[in-house]
This record gives sequence, C-alpha cells and structure tokens, in this order.
Amino acid sequence: MTSRFIPTKPIRNSSVKRPVSVRVFVWLAIFAVAGTLICSGFVISARQHFEAVSIGYKSEELRQQEAQLQEKVNRAELERSRIISPVEMEKRALKLGLVRPLSKKAEIRRPIN
Repeated sequence: MTSRFIPTKPIRNSSVKRPVSVRVFVWLAIFAVAGTLICSGFVISARQHFEAVSIGYKSEELRQQEAQLQEKVNRAELERSRIISPVEMEKRALKLGLVRPLSKKAEIRRPIN
C-alpha cells in the first residue's frame, strides 16, 4: 500500500530558463543607489548630531572654567586693592619699625639741642 504514494521511477525535472529582463536590473540599480544615498544621509546626519553634542559639552566645560578663572581674578584684584591701601601700608610699615617722617613745619618748631 505504501508503494502507491512513493514513485519508484526517478523524476528528472528539466531546468526552466527564463529570459532576464534588462528592466529588472535597471530598477535594482536605481533602488540600490537610492538606498545608498538615503543611508549615507542618515549616517552623515547622525555624525553631525553627535559632533554637535560633543561641542556643546566642551563649550559648557569652558564656560565653567571661565567662571572659575574670573572668580580667581576678582579675588586677586580684591586682595591687591586691600594690600595697596594706605591703611594697610601704614600697618605693615609700623610692624617693620618704620615711622612717619616729620613735616618741614614740625622740624622748624622742634628745638635743636
């Protein structure tokens, strides 16, 4: 009974050759070129986006660094103005043992010994 579904004779199918249309190759080439252009556009766009994000982070770091340096400059200017003030100079001179010279009027009035 099983022999009725299994052929005993070998079957040889002949290969079917269809003519290849040039139109198919043209469309395939058009799709390949269009797909390549679209993919290249996405890749270039993604690269520019990531570069812009990177530049944004770098500029933010530079802004923070600029703020820190400006704060240092402000502190240095404040310290400089404090150091060169006449009151501070007078205090440092007194610490070193210097005294203020008398004016010419005071010298004239001073008795000579």
